[in-house]
Amino acid sequence: MAVSVGLVAQVLEKIAPKSWAEDWDNVGLLVGEASASVERVLIALDGTVNVIEEAREIGAQLIITHHPLMFRPLKNLRNDNLSAQVPIRALKYGISYYASHTNLDQSRLSASWSIGEALKLRKLELLAETAHEELVKLVVFVPEPQVEDVRLALVRVGVGDGVTEGPGSDLYSECFFQSVGEGMFRPLQGANPAIGELGELTKVNEVKLEGILPKQLVSRAIKALRQAHPYEEPAYDLIPLHNNGKSRGYGVIGYLDKPEKLREFWPRVLSSLTDLVPSELLQSKAESGLFGGVRVAGDLDKEIRKVAIANGSGGSFASKAVFKGADLFITGDIDYHAVLDSLEAGMAIADLGHYWSELPMLKNIANCLAGEKQLQGIDICISKANSVPWVEVGKI
Repeated sequence: MAVSVGLVAQVLEKIAPKSWAEDWDNVGLLVGEASASVERVLIALDGTVNVIEEAREIGAQLIITHHPLMFRPLKNLRNDNLSAQVPIRALKYGISYYASHTNLDQSRLSASWSIGEALKLRKLELLAETAHEELVKLVVFVPEPQVEDVRLALVRVGVGDGVTEGPGSDLYSECFFQSVGEGMFRPLQGANPAIGELGELTKVNEVKLEGILPKQLVSRAIKALRQAHPYEEPAYDLIPLHNNGKSRGYGVIGYLDKPEKLREFWPRVLSSLTDLVPSELLQSKAESGLFGGVRVAGDLDKEIRKVAIANGSGGSFASKAVFKGADLFITGDIDYHAVLDSLEAGMAIADLGHYWSELPMLKNIANCLAGEKQLQGIDICISKANSVPWVEVGKI
């Protein structure tokens, strides 16, 4: 069953809103149109020419990547411009292209959370918090017979869905309060009331329905409310809250159940990473060697109890990990001097490289889309075209 590109984007943006992206980033729908029809989605880490050709071969109408196209403005779309090849081919083949980058890194779909949970770290929390969600209470008045229709419409866009910051927030959804009362209104000339007559004061048994939502979902919620509500002009209130919503940020930090020596813990890190790698890439991984380029710095007999993780180019968070007392920092693309500084501070470093440290997010995106009722029936595929670019010297 086909859906729109825009609907797929909405599902991702409920968890990783575009507004979370850094100012320098380039996220969202980068090629194509929101109204385009989608029956098959291809998910990849990078939007390369090979990925575009793979999408064409399998009949995918939408590519979702972590790394965006066009970080810098393109000055032309010439066929001899290498930087323009991906958008040119996407347009030629009628394939839309969507990217979720630093906004995804700050969400619960990030590889940092996946790795931390796979390692069974306790008291897992953000390594570098960037912000809290702003919350709004939506109050709407609905005739009793239609209250369930309106409530379900709001549920579908994320109202009442575990938005507070408490530790059990994610364990609850469809959180509303309702009370019964009497609404009244007088339809004037030109109105088309669902209930009552023009010029007459109409009294209706109504339900006051209240639910909390993140501020960035307000416009979507009001649109859903208007579509489901029987009145041509529903009565509703939007109340800004001082309560903090869910926090967001980069990386995670947590504790092992008991201290382990680095030489004992490291194989468990690789084993967990193996479980997080999409099965579509296991064959290519085996051919290129098990996690080629992955490396560790530090005393292998050092006891590890507190572990920090930041996927991608997370080297800039090394000092934050040191400050928070991490014994080991797992990241990618960390530079030489940051490693030396970390070792001087008594913290070991595990450099997974950019590719391996972010690959778990492909599974996360696929699971997110597959779990959405509105997207049931579309095919969700993970690209086989991306691979780690490095070749181990010993294999040449």
